[in-house]
Amino acid sequence: MARRNSIHANTVSAAYHDLLEKGWLELRRGSGLYVRPLQQAAEPLDRILQDLLKAARTMGYEPEHVLQRLHQMVRPVRYETVVVAEDDPALRTILCAEIVEKLGIPAVDEAPPGGNSIVVALATRLPKVRKQLPAGLFCLPLRLRSVPASLEGQTRPAPDTLISIVSASQEIRFWARAMLLAVGLEPDGLQEVGANQEGWRDRLGSRTVVVTDILTARELPAGCIAKVFRIIADSSLEELRQLCVVTPP
Repeated sequence: MARRNSIHANTVSAAYHDLLEKGWLELRRGSGLYVRPLQQAAEPLDRILQDLLKAARTMGYEPEHVLQRLHQMVRPVRYETVVVAEDDPALRTILCAEIVEKLGIPAVDEAPPGGNSIVVALATRLPKVRKQLPAGLFCLPLRLRSVPASLEGQTRPAPDTLISIVSASQEIRFWARAMLLAVGLEPDGLQEVGANQEGWRDRLGSRTVVVTDILTARELPAGCIAKVFRIIADSSLEELRQLCVVTPP
């Protein structure tokens, strides 16, 4: 083909590859390339959907998530309640509090009977949660806030400042500690305090900066310098805002 048309062999190879990708040709191993029967060629809509799913996957979206958003675009539904699927009770309560604070919509751990609810879960929990949901019921992933977003607007504490990481959730204490170490704070200057333990307030010194979650921040002693560590990424909250009946602040 290249000799007949006086073109480079790579050009012919690229053309064949393009036709294979579009479904017009098929490769038979040890035999060669053949034109596929017309009825087997990919429909234009199939190609569009395949490209959409491929692009979505590169951005971290699973096909189920794409399907849910397409359904929402074609047949919009406004959810009235958010059901948070999370096994850790302390973490679940904090996730609910963040959603209520930002969106003003009820966030619970169990769907109310007869209600119009949407299920959400942290992206790391999604595969397990989806296995437990009834067929056809989708679960929206909640992405974690990045380190830069968590530290935005915060000033670096003095080198001799003791930082207490306070939360009833062990996972939040782990995430906050990892975040602080990632920005160069010394491990010796960090202490973890479980807010579900008796007398936890007594462990907070007068020179302590407290990194805590949205719920524990409301229970801190007066005078504490608190920096609230939020979990849910703004992009996930905005996604929920578009899907739910949001109460104006």
